[in-house]
Amino acid sequence: MRNREGRSLFLGFLLFVGVLSSPGAFQLVPMSAVIDLAAATPATSFELTNPGNDAAAVELRVTTRSIGSDGREFNNDASHLLQVFPSQIILRPGRSQTVRVRWIGEGDPREEQAFRLVAEQLPVRLGGDSPDGSGVQFMLRYRASLYVRPPGTAPDVQVVTIRHEPGEGTELLLKNEGTRHQLFSRGSVTLTGPDREEETVRIEDLPAFQGVNLLPGASRRIRVPREQLPFEPRHMVFRFE
Repeated sequence: MRNREGRSLFLGFLLFVGVLSSPGAFQLVPMSAVIDLAAATPATSFELTNPGNDAAAVELRVTTRSIGSDGREFNNDASHLLQVFPSQIILRPGRSQTVRVRWIGEGDPREEQAFRLVAEQLPVRLGGDSPDGSGVQFMLRYRASLYVRPPGTAPDVQVVTIRHEPGEGTELLLKNEGTRHQLFSRGSVTLTGPDREEETVRIEDLPAFQGVNLLPGASRRIRVPREQLPFEPRHMVFRFE
């Protein structure tokens, strides 16, 4: 989960900020983590590293995470559910810092909860002015995936509707009726046609599904271009690895 989601969900989100200094960049790992509520301590750790030559000021926070049927993500403050320590860091060149995230929510959730850990570089002068005294700087923002997982959870992806668009392809409405998120990274889908012909296709070979993350209880509308499927299916069954 960590590797594939890290590649697909880490987009960088570079912010252009005009400042007089040249703050150092930083790296955050992992890009996906789980807090297991069955563990003795419901917490997980991230590590920030500064491989550059300048110090970097970094602020960390947590947000909720929901994804609409069109794939848009929505976030709100989650500081009442998760504690981040430390939440503000001056990361010196060549140094690393471990950040601890702990679940402080009340009660036991019935299903897995999805969050984001946001690590954002701040435009703070930490080592004097840059040689030319000006410039546009790249300010990094990482958004790692964080899941709070109670025991006994599992995904259950169902195909709600299949609609064919003449000359365009197939539109699917999927719903995760389970209690854990499902990444469409590895697995297969078995297609059944109008004459009951069947064919199984690897999910990795279907670009329309790449990067799709179906959270518990969420629905997602997917448009699959005609050239990605061998025929117009009447039924589809997903199997994940």
